[in-house]
Amino acid sequence: MFLLVFFLTVSIIPRKNFKIWLPFNALLVLSIIVVEYFYPELILNVYVDELSKTIDYSFTYIIVGGLIYLIVSYIRKNYDYERASALEKNIAIEEQNAEILLQKKELERLNSEKDKLFSIVSHDIRMPLNSIQGYLEMLSEHDLDEEEKEYLKQQLLQLTRDTSDMVFNILSWSKTQMEGSYVELAELNVSEALKEGLNIEKNAAKRKGVELVIETDNNLNILADKNMFQLVVRNLVNNAIKFTQNGGLITLTTQKKGEDCCISIKDNGLGIHPEQQENLFKLKAISTYGTNNERGIGLGLLLCKEFTDLQGGKIWFERNTDKGSNFFLSFKLAN
Repeated sequence: MFLLVFFLTVSIIPRKNFKIWLPFNALLVLSIIVVEYFYPELILNVYVDELSKTIDYSFTYIIVGGLIYLIVSYIRKNYDYERASALEKNIAIEEQNAEILLQKKELERLNSEKDKLFSIVSHDIRMPLNSIQGYLEMLSEHDLDEEEKEYLKQQLLQLTRDTSDMVFNILSWSKTQMEGSYVELAELNVSEALKEGLNIEKNAAKRKGVELVIETDNNLNILADKNMFQLVVRNLVNNAIKFTQNGGLITLTTQKKGEDCCISIKDNGLGIHPEQQENLFKLKAISTYGTNNERGIGLGLLLCKEFTDLQGGKIWFERNTDKGSNFFLSFKLAN
């Protein structure tokens, strides 16, 4: 029994109290043994025979052994629980560290792309502005015939339009990155929104000698933000005009598919190189040039992707079997 008390003392009490209770237990047992040795008459024989003594020893063993087993089982169970908890925490910490590392790499990649983007932007905006300045100086300082003046005016108009589109896309994208975008979904007639939003693009296509055909169903209404929807479509149509040669064809069609409205912008222009198709809707800043050297940095498609997602729509690309490209938009139909 003293051994059981000793075991309980070691198992339960704080380690700093060992120096008090363990010596006390040992001295108490030793004292009893010494007293029994030198003064045996003080120790009464309570056993009437050897059988009762054997039974007492047996029950003592069973009780002490059972209590020790229960205590050890309890301690072992708590130990295993704490060990499993610590292991789970370590795994969670490792997963969190791995996620943080991935986020860090993604942020580094995005920062690198943004640095590259702004470097290209500064270059691609400065060049057309210098060209505009040069054209204006020629118009003001030299006597030019009407044909030369008309050519310079067309070049000025094209440069101004390209630069304006680029700056608008940059400002729109920058705003979504810094402030987020407020989306106001409402029922929108697709035919009216397209005809109203593509007036400038129709004139641009006509000036370039590209036919822009719009075939829409007047009865299709979708849930979308009007300004965002028109911006997305304008960017896609502008890209089609940019990469379609004189005499080319751009077809914009709408079609009902189940509970969605699918919008297709198809052209027979230069198409998109297979290596660039995987990064169409990502921040991969790279200077691109249309058939008339129209400038772009690929930001328009990223903006289309973000604005389409914000409206709960989908956007994807398919390469035509012959030439050109085909972009698709999908929006939920309004009830």
